[in-house]
Amino acid sequence: MGTQDLSRRTALHGGLAAIGSLALPPVAPGPGEPAPVKEENRHQGDPGWNGGRLRSFDDLRDIQGYPSSPSVNLGESIAFHVSTGSRAMPFRVEVHRIGHYAGAGARFMVRSPVLRGVPQPIPRQGEHGVIRCGWKPSWRFTVPRSWTSGLYIASFVDAHGRRGQAPFVVRDDRAKSALLVILPFTTYQAYNLFPADGSLGASLYYGYVPASDTARLGQPAPDGGVYQAKAVPGKNYVMHYPARARTVSFERPFAWHGLPSGFHLDLAFVRWSEAMGLDVSYAAGTDLDAGRVRPARHRALVFCGHDEYWSSRMRDAVEGAVDTGVSVAFLAANNVYWRVRLSGGDRPDLTCFKTDPDPQDELSTNTWRALGDQGEHAEQRLLGTQYLGIVTSPAPLIVRDPRHWFWRGTGVRDGDALPGLVAGEADGLAPGTPRPDAARAWFLSESPVATTQGTTIQRTSLYQAPSGAWVFNAGTLGWTPALLTDARIRTATANLLRRMARTRSGASGESG
Repeated sequence: MGTQDLSRRTALHGGLAAIGSLALPPVAPGPGEPAPVKEENRHQGDPGWNGGRLRSFDDLRDIQGYPSSPSVNLGESIAFHVSTGSRAMPFRVEVHRIGHYAGAGARFMVRSPVLRGVPQPIPRQGEHGVIRCGWKPSWRFTVPRSWTSGLYIASFVDAHGRRGQAPFVVRDDRAKSALLVILPFTTYQAYNLFPADGSLGASLYYGYVPASDTARLGQPAPDGGVYQAKAVPGKNYVMHYPARARTVSFERPFAWHGLPSGFHLDLAFVRWSEAMGLDVSYAAGTDLDAGRVRPARHRALVFCGHDEYWSSRMRDAVEGAVDTGVSVAFLAANNVYWRVRLSGGDRPDLTCFKTDPDPQDELSTNTWRALGDQGEHAEQRLLGTQYLGIVTSPAPLIVRDPRHWFWRGTGVRDGDALPGLVAGEADGLAPGTPRPDAARAWFLSESPVATTQGTTIQRTSLYQAPSGAWVFNAGTLGWTPALLTDARIRTATANLLRRMARTRSGASGESG
């Protein structure tokens, strides 16, 4: 999407609060599913992973930090770069692994010794608005090979109990799990406004401008447009699309307390899938770009969150996987929307000029659907449907094809309305835009919904490629949160992922 207001940030905080306190219902893994995640989740959990009342905040210059890479392989080392804000003070790093753990939500893994914390400066914006903190490493440790691949949270806790956080992935590059969950770190960074201080910060959506600078706010952007500023209640500055960064860096914390925008979607899926005992391992989207993901080791790739920003290497890897029989599940909406460039190794820069002219024409960073003459690169060619708009108010998901194996055991009937499931953003069929090469295809929902672009029809889609691979697109940001609240969505998603986990390259599968 082109612009974004503060409502998603507000929803994020509420979503995390709800998930942090949730006890999932008892579930039973499918027959014959391997044991690593099931064994891991037998360990004692720690419900205190999400911290207490004293969270850090950018505008107060509290403690914050970031990892040396979005992901690390078992047996490799990872460093944490931490600033204690406006003054020196001791602190510790605590690491938790996210999972089910009998409803606790995470397991405590390791704690650093007491470390000497110092303020580390936030630099001014560089070329194209990029902010690279370049902080010195504060603590480094080697990930034990006995750990289980997963989504991990590092917490930076100062002497007063204030807590900043940062997510990272522990990979197991030798794993042959049925499902590889790929977390959307490129999209996390695109929305990252660090530092959210009303002055220096910038994301790929907004930068800050003094509210009194009417001359700047009225100037046309490089794309020729004049954009309305977003007011920030109680502040003397506004957020403005033309002031956004065109390049953002992974070498900085995430804004506010350190958990990125949209993180609640991934958190919900991880907790549910591990409660189910599914055979999963994990990687970051940046690993796809770097070539560290080997799709052929897995039966399916799962993109559980809002995964909007994709490089050409990421898309090539996934389309190549589908062509060789590896299934793919997209459990949100507005995925594979912007094409980006990633450069710079373990802590890359992410570039997306969006509506502005891109100096590198041959690698233009606009929407995928804008590339080419006939929409041949539109995301619908991979997903089966594509982004249609921001949902103005949550709407029911209207069930279609209830006799399909996807809905088996849910008890739904044709036309049933699942309340509030179409939320945030919606995907649907774009007429005239190329569709996938599919042996068979189904629409599993057909939901009228009001969006900022007008009334449209949301569709949840599934197709089977000629290779035998299944490709699923939920088409709503309301899908993964519903895994924690709606038994019908839990059952349907389990049907999908277990089918994908059983499908080998070239298998034709069962139609309905």
